[in-house]
Amino acid sequence: MTINNIFDSTSRLLIKSAQLRAEKAQVIAGNIANLDTPGYQARKFEFSEALRRAAADSSGSLPMTITHAGHLGNRPLINAVHGKITTAGNSLGGLDGNSVNLDREMADQAINNSAYIRTMQMLKSKMSILKNAIVEGGK
Repeated sequence: MTINNIFDSTSRLLIKSAQLRAEKAQVIAGNIANLDTPGYQARKFEFSEALRRAAADSSGSLPMTITHAGHLGNRPLINAVHGKITTAGNSLGGLDGNSVNLDREMADQAINNSAYIRTMQMLKSKMSILKNAIVEGGK
């Protein structure tokens, strides 16, 4: 067993989710920082659907080797999932052309932070199980 195989698909999913949530937090922070910048268009970071598709496609426990590009179709891998940054529209945009809605950004930040904390708690539990197996297995 190599070090790359220590983490199961759930652990890899949690790690990727935490990375993407951190990126989303940066986008939200950038929007809030540009609240008073004339002409600034708020950005939105989306990744949930791509991560959901990749998680559904990688639910098997045995890794598969692709010997030909057409064998398994277009199956996304968890590590290959990236978020997509788009411009978030705001119908209540200010007269200066700025589309940042502070209430929406603060709500998105709270939801994202809560999801990040839950993800890290689950990952901590997985690591605790792995640590217990290592410690108890060595006795």
